[in-house]
Amino acid sequence: MHGPENMTALEKKIFTQGSLQVAANCRGFTLIELIMMIVLISILAVSVVPKFMDTSAISLQGGAAMVAADIRYTQELAMSTHAPKTITFTTNDTFYTVNSQTMNLPSRVSISSGATFTFNSLGEPTAGGGASVQIQAGSSTKTITVESYTGRVSSS
Repeated sequence: MHGPENMTALEKKIFTQGSLQVAANCRGFTLIELIMMIVLISILAVSVVPKFMDTSAISLQGGAAMVAADIRYTQELAMSTHAPKTITFTTNDTFYTVNSQTMNLPSRVSISSGATFTFNSLGEPTAGGGASVQIQAGSSTKTITVESYTGRVSSS
């Protein structure tokens, strides 16, 4: 028989643990447990951290790039179709229209100073040339300007 009096010290420790059968000198976490904890903490960090950051500057930068690209698109569309095309920005709106198609600005970005630009078949602004559109997010503002005669679009 194999009774408690014939057991080694390790066997006695294992025996006293009951049904767990864990050796007393095994301490710490397994590699799988550590990897799972890292994955869980990473998922939580990715989902929680953006809620505490102020993303208005990023949204404003993206909105300015989007507005400038859409003005250029309207200009190129007028040249490729040989027909006048218009883009309209209305003050205090969060959207604008490109040839009757509505385009939404990023979240928390709005138009603080509107304008209407119409381009002819040569890409020249026939209405709104020399004007600018201002968009804002929080207290920050970006200005997108369309040059007279050339229709060059710039952002500042």
